Amino acid sequence: MRFLIEYKDFSTKEEKNKSLSILNTFLNEHFIGDYHGQTFESILIRFVNKAPHTKKFKLKTLYKIIAEVETEGNFTNNVKLNIADFQHGLSKVKEAINMVSQIEVKEELDFNKEKLLYNLDNIINKAPQTDEELKNYAKKYKEIEYLNNVKRVDSLIYSCKINPRPLLKRIIGVRLYDHFERNTLAPYDYIYSELFSNLLRRAEVKSPDYEEIYFSIGETIEQAKQSITIDEFFKYTYATLNLSEYNQADDKGKANMVFNSMCEGLRMIADFDHLEKDKIESVIEYIGKNGIDMEIIYSTARNKDYLVEIVYHVPHSHLTKVDFKLRITEINSNKTGIIAIDKLNIYYAPYSIGKIQLKKNEIVIKGRNSLRAEVSREIDKLPSEYRFNINEILIR
Repeated sequence: MRFLIEYKDFSTKEEKNKSLSILNTFLNEHFIGDYHGQTFESILIRFVNKAPHTKKFKLKTLYKIIAEVETEGNFTNNVKLNIADFQHGLSKVKEAINMVSQIEVKEELDFNKEKLLYNLDNIINKAPQTDEELKNYAKKYKEIEYLNNVKRVDSLIYSCKINPRPLLKRIIGVRLYDHFERNTLAPYDYIYSELFSNLLRRAEVKSPDYEEIYFSIGETIEQAKQSITIDEFFKYTYATLNLSEYNQADDKGKANMVFNSMCEGLRMIADFDHLEKDKIESVIEYIGKNGIDMEIIYSTARNKDYLVEIVYHVPHSHLTKVDFKLRITEINSNKTGIIAIDKLNIYYAPYSIGKIQLKKNEIVIKGRNSLRAEVSREIDKLPSEYRFNINEILIR
């Protein structure tokens, strides 16, 4: 359970209390790695100092995963670290935990209040008892926060693992973020992100509720787990990479190390979020067999006579324009022909390659019909559509 401590002083209008900030760290040191039910990922306690008599204290769910509790306190010094404010805040935590179970939720409440209160009683004696002890604890603030992030990630992973959910959304892409100096993993971070995005999308890999997988890569798994975001659009997974070995490797070795790190991350999220491991392993195997210079399919269309594919190779930079090609296969004879479409930037390619139309003797590729697409094509002097004669392509 993660704790979020907030503060509001109505007499001074201050929203920070130094002692309560340390209390936040102390609580998370002991609780953030433990699972206390699925309903709430966090408890937000907002201490209100010298509230007006008309103040209505909040008790509700925030963002569907946070229990928000407001409680009145009597704090003496917002700026100076002091044991009185720290201990006063700690004494009010039990009251706040008891209030959480009163929050109305749509589904059945899964909140282990008894376990949380029992654990709270067990850590009270471990808390700083004097100003000197509090100051010494505060000196270790950064180190404790670093480890708290790791514990929180582990708790989130555990929650996903024991609470499997139906796979409802298609994965449309992946992104790679590392904890190294800028461009350390270039160009392989970009290349493999494009390859995995394309192939996972085409394999129709599904997730419970997110569309993108973000890879956080560090020299240690603890470093990688400093990236934490709870978002319905994406979810983080984690992997490691030995930076000293990477810097000494040749280009092929560097590419393999980035690939292996992404495989590590994919297998991790497939395990804890119960993704379709067979599909993911087939994508990993395909990339491992074909390398980074493979032809990948951008989009397809077919009818009873022809299969049409738009294909390209991933460049070494998103700034490099790519040769997009049109390949047509006659289904009955398996006869194939290919022709160049245009050089396009991958990011802006959808503005020019939006829809494939198969007509009797012609293939028409239409760009998107939007103002942004029109402006983009106009800047790059690109047409709004491409037309190709089927017979002429198959003769080639």
